[in-house]
Amino acid sequence: MKKTYRWKKVSTGILAAVLLASTLVGCGTTTGGNIAADSAASPSANETASSANEIATPANEIASPDNETETKAEAVISVAIGADPSSFDPAISLGGALMYIFGLTQESLTRFGDDQQLVDGLADKIEHNEDFTEWTFTLRDSGWNNGDSVTADDWVYGIGRLVDGTTDVAFPDFVYEIKNARAIFAKEADASTLGVTAVDEKTVKFTLEYPVPYFEKLLTHCQHFGVNRSFVASIGGDVNYGTTAQTSLGNGPYYVDSWKTDNVVVLKKNPYYWNKDNIAVDQVNVYIIPDESTQVNMFINGELDIVDFSAQRLSTIKSAGFDAQSYNNGRTAYLSYNFTNPYFVNKYIRQAISSAIDRDSLVAGVLKNDSKVADGFVPPGLSGADSTFRDIVGGTLEYAYNPERSRELLKNGTDELGINAADINFTLLTSNTDEFKSIAGALQQLLQNELGITVNIETLDSGSVYAKRSSGDYDVYLTSWGADYDDATNFLGSYEHGDEAADYLYKSEEFNTVYKAAVYTLDQKERIAQLGESEKILLEDQGITTLYYTAQYYAVSDRASGVIRRAVVPYLDTYFVSVND
Repeated sequence: MKKTYRWKKVSTGILAAVLLASTLVGCGTTTGGNIAADSAASPSANETASSANEIATPANEIASPDNETETKAEAVISVAIGADPSSFDPAISLGGALMYIFGLTQESLTRFGDDQQLVDGLADKIEHNEDFTEWTFTLRDSGWNNGDSVTADDWVYGIGRLVDGTTDVAFPDFVYEIKNARAIFAKEADASTLGVTAVDEKTVKFTLEYPVPYFEKLLTHCQHFGVNRSFVASIGGDVNYGTTAQTSLGNGPYYVDSWKTDNVVVLKKNPYYWNKDNIAVDQVNVYIIPDESTQVNMFINGELDIVDFSAQRLSTIKSAGFDAQSYNNGRTAYLSYNFTNPYFVNKYIRQAISSAIDRDSLVAGVLKNDSKVADGFVPPGLSGADSTFRDIVGGTLEYAYNPERSRELLKNGTDELGINAADINFTLLTSNTDEFKSIAGALQQLLQNELGITVNIETLDSGSVYAKRSSGDYDVYLTSWGADYDDATNFLGSYEHGDEAADYLYKSEEFNTVYKAAVYTLDQKERIAQLGESEKILLEDQGITTLYYTAQYYAVSDRASGVIRRAVVPYLDTYFVSVND
């Protein structure tokens, strides 16, 4: 069976602004926003403007065009992210903000277009067999920013280094669908048996462990990017790759020209990129600005072209004369339990907590944006068979807000444990963003009032939360998960745990059985139905307690058109942007 795509060239002069309000990583924990913070705590306009100028000034020095380009005015846009990149190595760096940079500097075999549909990336022909276990990609002529040609070996090496022990990879399981990837990582198979082969210089073939009809969507994620073997060798090996601008390499429309830590990353057009003539912006300045109020003031002052903001800043944006837009950013906020905790090992206790949470009050009273009450785990906007997953499956949350039922469930749990409700005392761990601090406080009040239990709150920076989560050093934590790729397996697959998994993780043989049946099903309608069943099992068990589907406010300057927001990383995409100066 053959499937072929062709890129449709677009005149950059007529690109229109695109908002995908219903179609949105990493993934992972969101950085949140200053959603319910007291406005009196915000810096004054003069203070934030001064701070913005201090941050913005070095960019002017960095962005000075070279002699070759001084003769023409370059098209430049400026954006901001909340944290400095730890590395530009796609194997070890994840997170929604960095995915924006990867979406411009790295291109895989496929990429998303302007409507969350796949378009050609570095492959101009895609073929697969009948059961979706073999995929072959033919590469177009394109180059890395050092002039090296993009070749099939870039994927043999790039994916091989994720599992062969070459580098300290973040999530090797992201490529476990590839033949022998899991076994190689576990040192149970030789690296040469990995199911990625270079048929010739421009043809790469993937052999998979099981049918993956959405494999071409997986390839948009950075764990499936190619890496230039000879370049990595030239800089002294993987330990140095991506640690500086000079040790980074791009095969996308841009490359990292310079990087001032905790200040700004400057991206410039890759002259060897196959579609360079349709890239309208010559330079992207990516400022590192953790403070939301500073970002908003820089945007209002004309120093940023795009800004994300919370409901707290909505009136500020509107008062400055800008249109506030909102999009579904494909994230679900939820509570995750430690299953070694003596309370949370009891299903009734978990179900009682879910039934005691008034999700409507969280959305309307705390978030005050376009977020929606979660009636499942997989967010709206992710694909199903012939519609979205949520449209097909419907809601799967049985234990929605019901105070009377929550107290009955709590009584069942405390009777089983031989304790009183007042004996239950646990700590809710979350990151110190305004959104999560506000939600945690509301949850504390709801649970204590409805159930008579004691809830403590611990807020830490996201790195410390991740460390505690990874070691099982928590009772329950508030987090969110976003879409790394456009399929429900990205959410549900995280809960397929066998006996070898850490004891603090959710484990269910029933869930595993139904989920695995879905994975091996070729009929797409049946596959989505089975994934829906596995979600129902997860939420009936209250393996997690889902809270809300998140939404994000943002604004775009009058200079820029063609900005895309979507429900899958990269959530922000400026590939199609043109400047209206």
